[in-house]
Amino acid sequence: MVMKKVSRPVFVVPTHPVLRLASLGLVTFIFTLFSLELTQLGALLAPLWFPTSVMMVAFYRHSRRLWPAIAIACTLGNVAASLVLFPLHELNLIYSGINVAEAVVGGLLLRKLLPHYNPLQNLHDWIRLAIGSALIPPLVGGLMVYLLVPGDNPLQSFIVWTLSEAIGALALVPLGLLFKPHYLLRHRNPRLLLETLLTLAVTLALSALSMIYMPWPYTCIIVFLMWSAVRLPRMEAFMVFLCTVMLVSLIMSDSTLSQHVSVVYTVTNASWMPFVMILLPANVMTMVMYAFRAESKHIVESEERFRNAMEHSAIGMALVGTEGQWLQVNKSLCQFLGYSPDELRKLTFQELTLPEDLDSDLSQRDSLVRGDINTYTMEKRYYTRQGEVVWALLAVSLVRNPDSTPLYFIAQIEDINELKKTEQVNQRLMERITLANEAGGVGIWEWDLKPNKISWDKRMFELYGVPSHVKPTWQVWESCLVEEDRENATRKVLNSLKSSAPLMLEFRVKLKGKVRHIRSLANRVLNKQGEVERLLGINIDMTEVKELNEALFQEKERLHITLDSIGEAVVCTDSNMNITFMNPVAEKMSGWTQQEALNKPLLSVLHISVGDHGPLMGNFHTGDLYRSDIDDDLVLHSRHGGSFDIQYSITPLSTLNGENIGSVLVIQDVTESREMLRQLSYSASHDVLTHLANRASFESHLKRHLLNIDNAQERHALVFIDLDRFKSVNDNAGHAAGDALLREISALMLSLVRKGDILARLGGDEFGLLLPECKEEDAHDIAQRIVDGVNNYHFTWEGREHHIGASVGITFIDRNNTSLTDLLSQADIACYASKNNGRGRVTIYGTHPDAMPRVQNRLSQKE
Repeated sequence: MVMKKVSRPVFVVPTHPVLRLASLGLVTFIFTLFSLELTQLGALLAPLWFPTSVMMVAFYRHSRRLWPAIAIACTLGNVAASLVLFPLHELNLIYSGINVAEAVVGGLLLRKLLPHYNPLQNLHDWIRLAIGSALIPPLVGGLMVYLLVPGDNPLQSFIVWTLSEAIGALALVPLGLLFKPHYLLRHRNPRLLLETLLTLAVTLALSALSMIYMPWPYTCIIVFLMWSAVRLPRMEAFMVFLCTVMLVSLIMSDSTLSQHVSVVYTVTNASWMPFVMILLPANVMTMVMYAFRAESKHIVESEERFRNAMEHSAIGMALVGTEGQWLQVNKSLCQFLGYSPDELRKLTFQELTLPEDLDSDLSQRDSLVRGDINTYTMEKRYYTRQGEVVWALLAVSLVRNPDSTPLYFIAQIEDINELKKTEQVNQRLMERITLANEAGGVGIWEWDLKPNKISWDKRMFELYGVPSHVKPTWQVWESCLVEEDRENATRKVLNSLKSSAPLMLEFRVKLKGKVRHIRSLANRVLNKQGEVERLLGINIDMTEVKELNEALFQEKERLHITLDSIGEAVVCTDSNMNITFMNPVAEKMSGWTQQEALNKPLLSVLHISVGDHGPLMGNFHTGDLYRSDIDDDLVLHSRHGGSFDIQYSITPLSTLNGENIGSVLVIQDVTESREMLRQLSYSASHDVLTHLANRASFESHLKRHLLNIDNAQERHALVFIDLDRFKSVNDNAGHAAGDALLREISALMLSLVRKGDILARLGGDEFGLLLPECKEEDAHDIAQRIVDGVNNYHFTWEGREHHIGASVGITFIDRNNTSLTDLLSQADIACYASKNNGRGRVTIYGTHPDAMPRVQNRLSQKE
């Protein structure tokens, strides 16, 4: 269970990296300034050095990618503090570099030796902290000073450096590792805040007095710090230690007070060794007290959890004295027995136990007291306050004194009264099941393993054809099996005994020259030790079912072979039009395998549209409603991108009672035949050379427009186009050149007409153009564009350029001019008039009646 904590405001460490680095630089500046003040006694090195510890803690608490920035920030703080007290020429950056190297070593060791969360959990963690921060890094730094910094007394510099770094680490690193912003919230408790401040003040005051007036001041300070460690929590105690060390160091470095201090010589000669003696026992005592408080808290919480578990347990629990008296009882037990806690404590368990069960209970209790058993469990009966007898499952264990004498019993008393009633109901139910099995022909058997005893009921003897006077054994059962099934049946029975799975086995037995199929089902019964005690199972005669299944299987195989062999796609569905079967042809055409399509809706697998881009069918039973024209074809779109022209039929499936159980859909692939029809249709309606509509197709379009003219304002234009000088190209350059010229001119004219206009080759060099719903000026413009385009077209064949032209005649179709013969004659007359009047021009029929010659002259003068 996840407990949701109440949201509270906390002091937040600056999250922005720049602010965090600035804070570290400021802290380093303050501690460096303090440490350098201690050098005023004349020592070259500060006898107490904190900046390295600040940097070491920062390395431990931040990711390594920030370490360079942390080193720079702390070094800047260090240098800035040095410049406050000393001139620039006395500044030695080698010391700052050694500080950084020492902090890196300490940071790596602390990360390796300590857990990141709650790094100081016990004394072992503190020892690892001391090794990783106050022992190895100071020795590394002291060795670097000894080797890299020249001086009159390098050994003294090594000792002073090592001890000053060790003292700083012992005083500052534990506090730095433990500090978290939310720890400050604890001091909102006035009692803890007052106790911390009071302890700090008393410790500092007494330490100062001891340093000035006591002959053995450090011994007194150790006592004061031990007292602080006992009184305060872990982090507050480390804070007191740090403040005390800083105060004592200030006293020792103060010239006005140092004359009273009997151990002032330690500043220059002994390198402040007593500070280590102060901090070591204080730190150890702090960790011991922390572990003690944590253990005490754990014990209190454990006792509280035990009390809560006992009080709120769903089953009865009690502490029982060695003489049987109830010492403590929970609510569930009181409700079970009907007594109040006070009433039960005046009684013994012997008074509430049914006499028939008491001797067994007391006997097992005595064995528990003697140590023969560790616990015991039994089912027993109790008297309730109302005098009723109730069943309970009793589990008892014994708690002993340190000298192994019995202290009290822990009893768990679970109400199983309803379970016992259920057992009685189950027993009666089992009797009815046995009778039902006998009536239904199911044989029941039991195999008790240890005595190796097999029991059969009457039906088992009948199933195996064994006389009832024969004792059933493993050998008798095995001899009844068909020889081919014996090994497999024996292996499965033995595997069932070893594994936790129930036994399910099918085999054949020989009976009067026939073979009988038997299915055996059994479950294991375990004893108290979890071992298989016996097998209890049934045998069912499956002969008729097997024969029926075999017949159905053969019929199904014949059906599948038939469906797989035919060339049509066959799809079967259930009553909800979900797919239940697809033959290989259906799989190929749809792009779905049968396994993928099973139980999917038919319409989600078969995507059939009317035409390539028409609407998808939504109902296979009404598919013809989607076809608006007899030329509309049904197209099946494959899952993988292909498509098939199809025809289909769908037949419903019904039971003998007429209930619909599904449908059978048969789909024929007619792609090739429809493609052939399309090609024949195209050839019949298009010119082979130019791929334009031919005369028959053009006249068909013209007739359709003539039939649909029912509006007085509706008007179409019929245009005849005749190429000029085409015969000379054909005669001089050959028929191949003429054919190429016709194809190019056709493409040119097709590009000059509108999208819905119909351009056709009527024969030879004659073309027809139908302009639906076209005004006279628009028709003239289109015809003129064609004339200009053809006249200006340059045709090159075998390096020689040929020029041709076009003459155009136009007539108009309206309600008063709807005769096909007349229209064709009018357009032809107008076209001839254009040729007769100089070629390369457009003539509209009826515009200049005197200029229209007779049609007979048209044929005689044609080129």
